[in-house]
Amino acid sequence: MKYELNIYHRNTPDQELLDDLKKVADQIGMDKVTREQYDQKGKFHSGTFTKRFGTWNKALEKAGLKITRKQNLSEKELFENIEEVWVKLGRQPLYEEIKIPVSKYSAKPYEKRFGTWRKALESFTEYINSNKDEIQETEASEKDEKSFDTGRTPIKHKTKRNISSRLKVQVLMRDGNKCKLCGATVTGENIHFDHIKPWSKGGETVLENLQVLCASHNLAKGNLE
Repeated sequence: MKYELNIYHRNTPDQELLDDLKKVADQIGMDKVTREQYDQKGKFHSGTFTKRFGTWNKALEKAGLKITRKQNLSEKELFENIEEVWVKLGRQPLYEEIKIPVSKYSAKPYEKRFGTWRKALESFTEYINSNKDEIQETEASEKDEKSFDTGRTPIKHKTKRNISSRLKVQVLMRDGNKCKLCGATVTGENIHFDHIKPWSKGGETVLENLQVLCASHNLAKGNLE
């Protein structure tokens, strides 16, 4: 086996770097490129761009592309991203899973904000569990009411019908990613969040009235309790 040094790109012209950056943007069909996306598909390394142009966003601007994201993400943005990843996976995300395409951001912003990924998860858990029994204060829309109006006075709900990502994470923390009826492990799009007492029969969108089901059992259950 022959060992060779990596190619050194110190003298690569600026335009060649920028052209390759635009080429990756065309390949993924977007008007912006993250460092992670470029490192997966680009000819060079994202670090070459930051050394040459100062920051990744400045390189994007030079290439005529949009800035990928704000430099300083808020705690809320970081937590909402964990919510999305947790729901996609159906379980607590691992450090190595915090990357594109599963996650919007890498683990670096979490380490910068909280010190370690573990501490980020601990803070996220406190956030998720705070006011976990709070009511989503809104009445059902007229469309929702008509959808189950059988001639009697339509049911007035205190919560929205749609389940928020935050509430889905609470259900997954409690139930795991296993169907409550058959025990099958479900992930991604196969995870169904079910109202135990159907919405059409007055069931509210609260933790106590939600459960994880597999697709087949959720469809079979319908409006049954």
